[in-house]
Amino acid sequence: MGIKEVLTRIGYVRNSANLSAREVSLRMGMSPQYVAQLESGRIVLTVEKLLQILEICDFPIERFFSANINDYKIDNELKDLIESLPTDKKKNIIEFIKK
Repeated sequence: MGIKEVLTRIGYVRNSANLSAREVSLRMGMSPQYVAQLESGRIVLTVEKLLQILEICDFPIERFFSANINDYKIDNELKDLIESLPTDKKKNIIEFIKK
């Protein structure tokens, strides 16, 4: 995942929490323009600031870095269901999907 994708995902996270860039910036104790500048790539993102944004937006880090941020919940539900199956049923599902 490149930096552009990370910055795009920050906007997704913020919008999912129904927060403006200004509101997140102020909650971080930063200038009102901080997050907008961050999302546009004008400010370098640190791990500390990313974690702070995720915490403010109540967004799991696992979801942020998942392959598909939009389908994370359904992907995890499916994964959990498949993992709980016995081996023979898992093999049946694999064969079904391959067809």
